[in-house]
Order: sequence, then structure tokens, then C-alpha cells
Amino acid sequence: MEALSEFMSHISLRTSAKLLLAIVVSEAVIMSSFRWMGVEMGSFWVSVADVLLLAAISSIVISYWVIAPLRKAKQQNDVFNALVENIDVGVVLTDPNTPGHPITFVNSAFCRITGYPVEEVIGRNPRFLQGEDVDQEALEQTRSAIRDQRSVRVLQKSRRKDGTCFWNDLHLNPIFNHHGDVQFWVGLVNDVTAARELERENIRWASALQQSDEAVCVFNQDGVIEYVNEAFCSNVRACAADLVGQSALSCWDESSADLVAARQSIEQGVSWSGRHKRCRSDKTTYDALTSITPIHDDFEAISFIGVHRDISDMVVMEEQFRQSQKMEAIGMLVGGIAHDFNNVLAGILGNLYLVKQQLVDSPKLHARIEGVEEQGYAAAGMVRQLLSFSRKGLPDVKEIDLVPFVRELLKFARVSVPESIQLHGLFEDEASFVVRCDAVQLQQSLLNLIVNATHAIAERGDVTGEIALRLHSSEAPDHLIVNDSWAYGEKPEMWVCLSLEDNGCGMDQDTQRKIFEPFFTTKSSSVGTGLGLAMVQGYIEMLRGVVDVTSSPGKGTRFDIYLPLSSNKVSIQEKERDEVRLGNGQCILVADDDDRVRRALCDILESANYNTIEACNGEEAMALFTEHVERLDMAILDIVMPKASGSDVAAHIRASHQEFPIAFMTGYDKENALALEVNSSHLLIRKPWDVSELNAVLIKAFI
Repeated sequence: MEALSEFMSHISLRTSAKLLLAIVVSEAVIMSSFRWMGVEMGSFWVSVADVLLLAAISSIVISYWVIAPLRKAKQQNDVFNALVENIDVGVVLTDPNTPGHPITFVNSAFCRITGYPVEEVIGRNPRFLQGEDVDQEALEQTRSAIRDQRSVRVLQKSRRKDGTCFWNDLHLNPIFNHHGDVQFWVGLVNDVTAARELERENIRWASALQQSDEAVCVFNQDGVIEYVNEAFCSNVRACAADLVGQSALSCWDESSADLVAARQSIEQGVSWSGRHKRCRSDKTTYDALTSITPIHDDFEAISFIGVHRDISDMVVMEEQFRQSQKMEAIGMLVGGIAHDFNNVLAGILGNLYLVKQQLVDSPKLHARIEGVEEQGYAAAGMVRQLLSFSRKGLPDVKEIDLVPFVRELLKFARVSVPESIQLHGLFEDEASFVVRCDAVQLQQSLLNLIVNATHAIAERGDVTGEIALRLHSSEAPDHLIVNDSWAYGEKPEMWVCLSLEDNGCGMDQDTQRKIFEPFFTTKSSSVGTGLGLAMVQGYIEMLRGVVDVTSSPGKGTRFDIYLPLSSNKVSIQEKERDEVRLGNGQCILVADDDDRVRRALCDILESANYNTIEACNGEEAMALFTEHVERLDMAILDIVMPKASGSDVAAHIRASHQEFPIAFMTGYDKENALALEVNSSHLLIRKPWDVSELNAVLIKAFI
């Protein structure tokens, strides 16, 4: 190398001068010694001895001053060459004193990293490694260091011979000569592409971990927290600085049964997962779903990562789902009972009507039969309320004016309210509030609230009881409607509010959240079943209304029932006839799978001068219709029958006789099969039927 040659040239001048001086001094010492010993200086042997001694001394001096340094320099040069050729970092040497700043030397690592052979590199400026997308900031740092003759380290993007890019961790250093001038620049080229990608991946993982919605905690074998992300801090309501160094299990509720299992899994270095309670910094708790996973090296767990999620909302949803399942189960039970019970009531009340018709001359027995009839219809009202609670009922909806309705209700309710409690109503002057509802079920709902109010006042016991039922117009209860869209189509604009307020014992917030749950009650088993308010809510929601409750312990409770107003007016109806409308021998097909119900209805119709044909199932009804179609004037079909439903029979009839009068009988339409049929025919008899309802169907069919 040129540097080594120059160095050796500089060394040789100094060494030559020293050798010459050593020879001269040695010769002088030899000659002085010969004179001191009295040796004749001109003899031949003296000259030979002089030459030999001088040669020996010169050999020693040359070996020490020339040969030994050269041998050492060669060894160092071999080590340096081996180091440069075997180092994994590319080495490039440039000459700043030659135009173009050309490359004068590169090692094999440089060729391997860049893909260029030596002959294509020597003599070229290093800029050929730069692409069009070179980092201008890194380039300016390099130029500035060269101008200032100082070392620099930059990370820049370079290109290989095949055009691919690599990240170059470049170390650039100046080499000065003995005059202090820069003789060479040495560059160390290090391909850090893989390391940079690994660093970027680590950053991505760290960012993902930090920004994850899942709460993450890393802790060591002793359970001491080493890292927490933002979600963890948010869940426990504490900052990372306060959490790092604390026990990972300190955020667990001590009463949690899973705490012991989690602690054992950490001690054993195994995974664990489960649901448990966690504590926040403000001492409140929340439900969490947690998994703990050990992080292993080759031999053992060196740390653990705990991931948990706040599932408080999910727990609420699970409770709501269980509640809906409970309601569905109750609805199925109620529906099954209602179907059979209504059939029994229909048979009983039908036969009572026939008996009553034969007791015209016995007013006393006639009155007793009417009393039994009233009890039967009351039982039917109870069944309708149960069905409304399960959202499966088919209510007897009519338009009623709430003002006279509530006045009559208050008169009736005063009988059951203790004399120590004042019950009064508040009405807007000359107001009329018409709603569509089942009057019986609405009456029972309000009576249920009044009874609850009397119990609350009795429980408080230290005040004069007061129950006020207020009826007033209201704005739409938007604060109680969860969704923006109204579930029943166009949202009504006009509403009425029935407010029932008492000054009883009141309720706390926890009780208020549960009062509409089935079977929840604060009363003893002998007083309440826990179904009353659930049934009230079920019925009000069936009317497309909503219920709100406001209560304070020791101050009382107010229930606000919001109902949509009807735009129609209530007409004054004449008193219903107490007898079935007489026929003119019309023939009616009666289909019902319950023999008692079918026989009772046929007897009632036949007593009113109608002819009947009986069918015990759907298939028989279709066959009898085909057989007697010329005689038949009407069909009364039970909607729920074996082999074929009432809807199937109606479809069979209307396939050939579109205008044929059809009435449906039902006490429980579990398949909702009546929805389309009722809208088209408007002929419906609810079990147990009464005379007015049966007359209405007969009038529509034959007039």
C-alpha cells in the first residue's frame, strides 16, 4: 500500500543516518583501541581485524535497528490485512487529494454487501451507491463532516448493484499524515437492513401493545409489575408510574375465589384464565376476563404477561339475556295454560248461558248464574293480563276516554283502599284523552299500582297516607325511548300521562332497577309474587306506551305511564243485548278440537235458530265444507287445531269462495297466524266469548 511505502521511506532515512553514525563511531572506537594497545596500524592483519570487527558491529546494529522493525512491521501489516479482509463490516478507502475523490481500496465485505466486484469500484466516487431517494439530511451531514475534516456517523439508504436498497450505517473517519493533513478517508459500511426491520417490528409491536384496547400487564416471577399499557391504566384508574413496581395481584379483589388459582399458576409457571373481580384505585370493582401466560426462555418462565378486559357491559348484557330467556320461558308456560284454561272457561260460560236461558221464571237462580258468569269473565280477564305480561296476548282493544274511565276506577278502588289513606284524582278541566286499549287490562294494571302504593304507605307507617292519580297531557317521552327510531312505525305526536303518586316508604336505586323483573319482590311470599309490575310493564308496552318510575327512600314513589293518544272520538254505545241474535235457519260450520267448547257453541247457536255442522279438526272441517258448501252460510274456526289450523281451513275455503264469511276463535294465538286474517275479515271471537262479541260477529256475517 502507498501509505505503508511512504512510511517505510520515512523510516529508511532515519535508519540510514543512524547506521552511518554507528559505523563511524564503531570505526573510531576500533582504531582508538588499536592505538591504545600499541598495535602497528599499517599491518595487513590489523586491517583485516578492523574490517571484521566493523562488520560484526554493523550486523548487530542492522539486525536491531532494521531487520527487527521490518519483521514487526510485516507482522502488523499481515494482521491488519487479515482483519480488514475478514471483518464483517465493509471498509472503503478514498483519496481526497485526487480529483473526484476516488476509491483506492475496498475489502471483501464491501463487495459482498454492495454486490460490486473490486475492479468495478476502484477509482469511482462513492456517490454511485446513492439512489434518487437518498436522505438529503444524512447527505448534508456527510458533506459537512468532510468539509470540517471530522468523523461522522449517519444512517442512509444505499443501493446494491442489482438495484435493491439497503440501510447503511456509515462511519466516516479522516486519516491524517504527519503534517496534519487529511491523506485518506476511511468509511465503514454496515448493512443494518435486518436490524432496522427488527427494530421497526419491535416498535410496531410496542405501539400495538401500548395502544391496544386490551389491558396488558407484564410482571416478573415474583409478581412485580414491569410494564402496563394505557388500557390497563384506564381500567384501574392509575398511572403507569404508580403501578410499575407494585404486585400484579394487588389489583385483584381479595374476595375473588380465583385469586388463589392465579397465584398458584404464577408459582408453577403455567397459564391461567378466568373471570373475576378487579379493584380500581378508587376502591370500586369491575368484572374482568383475564388470561395469564408465562414467557419462557430455554429452561424456565422468566416473566408473565397478563391480559384482561373489562366485561362489566357484557355481564349486564348476559343478565338481560337471562332475563329475556326467563320471560320467554314464562311466556311459553303462560301461553300453554291460557289456551287450555280459555277452552275450559268457554265451555263453562257457554253452558251457563244455556242454563240461564232456561231459568227465566226463576229470578233467584238466574241471578246466581249471572254471578257465576261474572266470576268466569273475571277469570278470563286474568288470563288476558297474563298473556299481556308474556307479550303473547290478543287484547280486546277499543277506544276509550280515560277521564270517565279513571273516575269509575277511583270509585271502584276506594273500596279496597284503607280508610286511613286518601285516594283522589286530578284532571285537567274539560279534557278528553282517548286511547286504544283493553279496558279490563288497563284497569287491572292501575289497580295493581294502587295496591302497591297502599303496601308502601303501610310499611312507612308514620304519615297520613295519600295516593294521587293524575291525568294530564304530555310531550313525547323521548328520554325513555332508547332507540332513535320508534319500534312500532311512525312515532305518535300526542301523548297522555297517567301519574300515580304515593307518600310511602319509597325505593333506593338498586330496587328501582329490579322492580320490573319477574318474581322480584320486596314483600313477603304471603303478600306478593313479584309478577305485578312485570305484568303492568308488559301490558303498557303492548299498548306502545312506556313506564317511568321516580322514587326516594322515605319520601314516596311516582309511576308515570305514557300512552299515545288516539285521534278518534269515543261514541256512546247502546247497552249490549243479553241474548244471542236470532237467526233465520242459517247453517254455520263450527270447527274446534275441544268437544266441550264446540258443543257449547253449537247449542247456543241452535237455541237462536241457527243450524250447525261440527268438525273436530282442520282436515274434517275442509272435508265438511266441500261436502256441504251449498248449505253453509258461515264458518267459525278455532285457530289452533290438529291436522290443519284455522288459517289453513280459511285458505281452503277462500280459494273457491272469496267472500265467504269466516270468524276465528282463539284464546291464545301462539303462532301469530291471525295477524293477516283478522285484518282482512275483521271477524274474531275470543275465548271465552260473551253474547255481545258473538252478536257482533253474526251481524257482520249476515247483514
